[in-house]
Amino acid sequence: MTTTRDLAAAKARQVLGVDAVEPYPDSELEDDAVCGGFAFVAGDVAAIIGHRGGYQTSLLEESGETIETLILGWLVEQRHEYGIAAPVGATHPCPICGTPTAHEDRYPAAVCADCQRRAADHDGRRIVGHNEGFGGGLIVFYAESPSGPQTEIAGDVLETGRCWIDGIACTITEARFGGVVVQRAD
Repeated sequence: MTTTRDLAAAKARQVLGVDAVEPYPDSELEDDAVCGGFAFVAGDVAAIIGHRGGYQTSLLEESGETIETLILGWLVEQRHEYGIAAPVGATHPCPICGTPTAHEDRYPAAVCADCQRRAADHDGRRIVGHNEGFGGGLIVFYAESPSGPQTEIAGDVLETGRCWIDGIACTITEARFGGVVVQRAD
């Protein structure tokens, strides 16, 4: 099912419970035929109406969201659901392989997910980083060990924050809002 802007606006008015909405044009959202849709705002509330009929709403001010973060979240979620690996928003070339990689100013040398999966310690043993728990913290395991997958802590990597991908020096750290980020160190 594909919707038009007019049909999407009617649906936005319905789900937001308002009489009028203003379109919020976003080319990345509108041009994605599979995962995209149309964005609308009405005061401090917003809605995204997907091309395929789904929708998402937000109380912007109350949730601390902006229409831009609502759009970004929608695209990430929809692309994940449909198995589309395209990064959302600004990208930079992965500093290891050149693949377009989601760009965040805080992590300008972040590597792509495929390169991150090849991260290893100084001896070439593949590593995997995680948050220690819901509150954060970084824990790094060896991907494989004699006692089973991800059962042995990679102490040297955890202590130094250094890892290597294809022989290229990188850092591994906890990301600011959760998750793990690997960046080229050069």
